[in-house]
Order: sequence, then structure tokens, then C-alpha cells
Amino acid sequence: MKVLQHIEVQRFSQVRWLWFLMLAILIAELLFLAPQLIHEQPMLLMLSLAALLLPMILILFVLRYELKVDETGIHYRFIPRIIRWHTVAFGSIASYQVRGKETWHEKFHMGYQRNLFTKTTSVNIAGSKYLILTLKDGATIKLGTENPDTIEYTLKRLLSETTE
Repeated sequence: MKVLQHIEVQRFSQVRWLWFLMLAILIAELLFLAPQLIHEQPMLLMLSLAALLLPMILILFVLRYELKVDETGIHYRFIPRIIRWHTVAFGSIASYQVRGKETWHEKFHMGYQRNLFTKTTSVNIAGSKYLILTLKDGATIKLGTENPDTIEYTLKRLLSETTE
């Protein structure tokens, strides 16, 4: 029997407007700050460039969101906030749906957010749609996905196998 699974990795480097914003900040610093500091205080210029480039590198290449669906459940993590995999077992899912982003907050949401009052957890970076899991304890988990059709197909197949 073939093992059915879905794996997805999202990074901030996939977000084009973030690249544009960071490059614009870097160019602005080089155009306005560098000419003044290059002759007077070159060490301060190097420190300011390092203070700008290190967070850029961290955001663009280290931070990532991973989603995996296999026969044991739905696993997700958001590095560096969630290092270990969080697993949602199929037995704890009351319902699920894959839908587009509806509100402005959802359209611009990036990262990991948790609302304790509504018991909602949202994780997304570059996904165009959400996999919304409603758990039996009343909690809701919104997981961003770039491949809504494949994740829905995988979930249908896996959930039909577990109920049989």
C-alpha cells in the first residue's frame, strides 16, 4: 500500500514585497547614511549595516513554517517559535475545511498567532488559503497552505481510511 502524505514548507523569502521592503531599507541606508559615516566613523557604518543585514538574513532564510499530513495526523511547526512538531491526531478533529482568506486580517497575516479567548491558533507565511481544523474540544487551528487541492485530497483519503 502506498503511503499518502502531504509536505509543505513556507519561508518569508517567498514573499516578494518583503524582499522589496528590505532592499529599499538597505538602499536608503547606503544612500543617506553611508556617505556621512564612511570617512568619519567607518566602524559605526559597519555596525549599522550588520544590525540591518543580520535580521534580514534571519527573517528571510531561517524562519519557516512546515506542514505535514500523514497517516498519524496533521503536523505543523513554525521555526523558531515552535521547534518541535505539533501533531493534531485525526481522532481529535471534529471537522475541517479548506477555504480562501476572507478578512483583511487573514489576507495580511504572516507568522504564528494564538488567541486564548477564541481558542484559535493561526500559522501562515505565504499560503493563499487556509486549512481550518475544528477540534472536538472547541479549539480552531488555521494552517496556511499554498496547495489547497492536494491537501484536501490527502485529508479526504486519509480520513476515509481511518473511518473504515
